[in-house]
Amino acid sequence: MKHENVSKYRWVILITTMPIIVATEMMWLSFSPIASVIAEHYGVSTAAVDLLATSYMLMFIVFAIPSSFVIDKFGFRRSLVIGATLTGVFGLTRAIFAGSFTLVIISQFLIAVGQPFLLNITTKAAANWFPFEERATADGLLTMAQYLGFTIPMVLSPILVDAIGVQSMLFVFAVIGVIAALLVIIFVREKPAVPPPGPKYENVDFSLKTYGTLFRNKAYVLALAITFISLGAFNAILTLIESILLPRGITPDEAGLIGAAFVVAGVIGAVVLPIVSDHIKVRKKIILIAMCLLVPLYLGLALIASFVPLMVIAAIAGFSIMGAGPILFQHASEVAYPAQEGTSLGLIYMMGQISGALFVLIFEMVNASTGSPVAPMIGLVILTAIEIPMVLAMKESRLVQEAKAEK
Repeated sequence: MKHENVSKYRWVILITTMPIIVATEMMWLSFSPIASVIAEHYGVSTAAVDLLATSYMLMFIVFAIPSSFVIDKFGFRRSLVIGATLTGVFGLTRAIFAGSFTLVIISQFLIAVGQPFLLNITTKAAANWFPFEERATADGLLTMAQYLGFTIPMVLSPILVDAIGVQSMLFVFAVIGVIAALLVIIFVREKPAVPPPGPKYENVDFSLKTYGTLFRNKAYVLALAITFISLGAFNAILTLIESILLPRGITPDEAGLIGAAFVVAGVIGAVVLPIVSDHIKVRKKIILIAMCLLVPLYLGLALIASFVPLMVIAAIAGFSIMGAGPILFQHASEVAYPAQEGTSLGLIYMMGQISGALFVLIFEMVNASTGSPVAPMIGLVILTAIEIPMVLAMKESRLVQEAKAEK
């Protein structure tokens, strides 16, 4: 269905928002692939370096609710500007004061404060600018920006640190952050002159009562539970891919390629599957197919010891889970309606951060106690299988049903 009154500027909103999301994720993981180099450079332990990445999880949990308040009370542009300013300014201080590990950590924590102000705007920006049948697509493109942000430092950080050193590497990331922040400040607008077709969210006062309402919404709680398991498993596999594969004779280089296949295919999935979902106006079936595929795929990652099959398995798994993610986020926003998008998505992301940290911790504990990653991987397989009846219990949102009826 075509709408003549939909603003073409909506694509400018996407194009100028995506770089700052890429930038914050790049700064999150800029040290991860070179942890040993950073530890040696500063004369600290790798555990201290891990704090640089952990800062994002900690700050997201703390600032998820304040960022949701800003989005729902003052608009997604205000939230974007706050997050972009924190990313640009403290990305720059991280580089300027790169000689001091203490100041680098302080800067990293302040950059991390900006992340929820950037990520939690996804469904709000889509609702403000896009007609209903394009919203999962918009969500998918903004989520794809996160995945790109995961991927780029994995490739770029080792190259840059070898070529130009730690401080110059940080300046490269800082320049990207500053340019991305300026794009947001100059080009992003809150809403078009004529609202796009689709549901209009109520301007309710932000309060803990809003969260109480969401937790009494069975459809939303179900989406929240599915997201909790899915993101926890995703974060554990992506974070610990070497630990999972090396005991079976996979080399570090091969493990890196398998991880890259997982993420790159996921980037493609984050574009393709939401477009399909919007076109056929279906959320549940696509999420269900993804979960059904992930059970044997995760089992393959746990047991297979051959490089080429593992590459194929990782690519299909990444395409499935990372492609289904933005569809699940959009579904959660739809079933939470008329609760505002900043609140509903912020809670989804916060649960994902909590489960991500929790699943990684439990995985490592079980791995250490059993001496093998097979047992915790089987645990992830079982949890993913449990999601299948949970998805079967889902119902398409009223908004999707109405959109299909109008088609």
